[in-house]
Amino acid sequence: MKSADRDCTKEIKSKRRIALARQKAVVLASIWKDRNIKTATKVKVMKSMVWAVFQYGAEGWTLKKSDRNRIEAFEMWCWRKMLSISWQEHLTNDSILIELSLERELMGRVAKLKLQYFGHITRGSAGQLALTVLEEIMEGSRHQGRPRKQWIHDIEEWTGCEYIQLKEMSQDRAQWRRNISEWSSAVANPHRGRSTSE
Repeated sequence: MKSADRDCTKEIKSKRRIALARQKAVVLASIWKDRNIKTATKVKVMKSMVWAVFQYGAEGWTLKKSDRNRIEAFEMWCWRKMLSISWQEHLTNDSILIELSLERELMGRVAKLKLQYFGHITRGSAGQLALTVLEEIMEGSRHQGRPRKQWIHDIEEWTGCEYIQLKEMSQDRAQWRRNISEWSSAVANPHRGRSTSE
C-alpha cells in the first residue's frame, strides 16, 4: 500500500497513466481502422491493451471528483478513437455507448482494484505492515482544518459501510467477490435506470 491518503491527481494526469494509455491507443491505430476486424474484437483489444496501461497501480489511488471526471472522459476518448469519431460530430457519449452496446466500465474497474486490494490487506494477504498502516491511520487523530481525503474513504463511500464492517465482510472471500462485483458496477453506472444527458 503506497499511501493511505495518496493524492492520485498527478498520477492520473501524467504520462504514466492517461497520456501513456492514449499513446498506446494511437499506436494501435491500424487495428481501429481495419474494417476486417469486428467491433467486439476491437473493444477487447482496447480493454486488454490500452486500459491495462491506465489501470496500473490504481489500487493505491485516492480519488477526487475531478479524478473521476478525468477517468470517465478518458474512457469515452477511447471509444471515440476506436470508432474514428471526432468531437466535431457532436455525438453524445450515451449514443456512442448505445452503438457499442456498452455501459460505463472504467471507473468500476478502478473501484474493483481498490476493493480487491482492501480485501487482501484486511485478510493479511498483503502483509502485516499494510494492515498496520491502514489501521493506524484509521485510528489517528484528525488535523485542524478540512480533513484530507484518505484511501479508505473511497471504499467507504462506494460501499456505504464503515471500515470495521468492511473488514469483517472481507473475511468471507466468496461473498466479498460478489460484493465487489455489485459495488464496482454501481460505481461505474451510478445512474443506471435513470435517464442521463451529457
